Amino acid sequence: MFRSHITENTKARLAKINTEIGVIPGGLTSLLQPLDVGLNKPFKDNVRQEWNNWMLHGEKSFTKGGTMRAPSLDVLCEFVVKSWDNVKKESVIKSFKKCGISNAMDGTEDDDLFESDDEPAVDSPDSNWDPYDETAYCSSIAGALSLKAALTGLGVGEASATSLAATITWLLKDGCGMIASIAFAYMRGGQLDCNSKQWRLFADVANDLSHFLKLLAPILPVAISCSLCVFSAVMQSLVGVAGGSTRAAFSYHQARGDNMAEVSAKDGSQETMVNLAALITNITILPFVMSSPLFTWTTFVLCVFFHLLTNYLAVRAVKMESLNRPRLMYILSTWFSKSSIPGIEETNLSEPLFSGPAFIPDYFPFGFRLSLGCSFHEVMQRNMEKVDLGNYFTSTLEVLRQEKFMVLGDSSQRHLYIVYQRDISPQEELEAFYIAYLSVLNYVHLSEDFVLASEHVAPSLTSSSSLGEIISAVRLYSKKIYPDFLQHLKVKGWHTEKLLFAAGEWRIQT
Repeated sequence: MFRSHITENTKARLAKINTEIGVIPGGLTSLLQPLDVGLNKPFKDNVRQEWNNWMLHGEKSFTKGGTMRAPSLDVLCEFVVKSWDNVKKESVIKSFKKCGISNAMDGTEDDDLFESDDEPAVDSPDSNWDPYDETAYCSSIAGALSLKAALTGLGVGEASATSLAATITWLLKDGCGMIASIAFAYMRGGQLDCNSKQWRLFADVANDLSHFLKLLAPILPVAISCSLCVFSAVMQSLVGVAGGSTRAAFSYHQARGDNMAEVSAKDGSQETMVNLAALITNITILPFVMSSPLFTWTTFVLCVFFHLLTNYLAVRAVKMESLNRPRLMYILSTWFSKSSIPGIEETNLSEPLFSGPAFIPDYFPFGFRLSLGCSFHEVMQRNMEKVDLGNYFTSTLEVLRQEKFMVLGDSSQRHLYIVYQRDISPQEELEAFYIAYLSVLNYVHLSEDFVLASEHVAPSLTSSSSLGEIISAVRLYSKKIYPDFLQHLKVKGWHTEKLLFAAGEWRIQT
């Protein structure tokens, strides 16, 4: 099979048209075949990018069961044509020269045989930035200063100190840290993926606070120093959970070429190099710096300052296209006030990192709270004294027969709830969030004189309309205005196929 090109009949026909055959021996196509050497990879990367664009913005059809159909043959052919057109002409020329096929006969292009002609992989807009290694140097120095201070405060080197006391203190410190890490992962584990920037900064602040507490040990009584060291260990355990989890989220964001393992490996190697440099610095300067409390504290403050500053600037530099609650609320605020969707860079620069939705899971504007994916039974219990449960239950089921979600509200507690059906899609989750946000805007517009453009006010509402009536009117009105918002959102490059809302796991099956 695949040997017709070397048959005698083929050779004779090629000889008649003055064509010579150059046969590539088996196993050497990766070195002598231009397609394998420099064209297949960029072509396949382009095809993958065309597929991603179609998944985000292309027209799709679905089966009766809700399964998305594959793209048509015409669409696939367009993928191939566009992908090949986007392969650079220079890459084609260089691939042939790297294989030694079209090089100049005088030897001036022989160096091309040893040069790489791979096109760069598709990276994230901030792939040249590393959120850890650029700040780890200062953090390592601050950690060395605090460790020496903690050991001194705990009595290391004193004649009265015993190995048993040191062992018990160390075990107590480690045990409290383990308990804290388990509790923290249980209470906040769902937020780490969604608000990775915010929790990355939390880890940095907690890390420096831990070092600060240990640095206080020499000037405090031993009993208090022990307590501070235990609390410092608790903070370090939170750093380990938050820092490690957000590190994985950033690596996933940066691995645009489906090369997360490579990104993680290189990131680990860079961090090792930085820590090695910090280790050499610590060994060199520690005897001089620790000789004076003034030098110690000055060096520590400077290291912490640069550590936090550079990490803040680095986190601000990340441009994520995924939608979490803080970014989506900024987008909705801009859309309803200016009728435009902010770009990825503007939204990421404006995303709150310390306040509001940064660390409050159910934060919503105007003092409201929003619970996503909550239990319908829980919603019924919270409203059982305020409504006719029979009518409430019947009307809710009627909505769920038509929609994949239900938005409910309690104006007295300024709390909204969104109940999901089991097979809800990300686009429908986004629509539910949109309805909840617009319902709150309509509510404060009618009852609290908030200024809202007329095209965003649902019809047939008055100042006496209840929150439930407003939600129902907005839900119907959004059928008309939501598709325009979704289209503008996709045009700006926002990813809507996966949402980072940290919604609850409760789902209704009707």
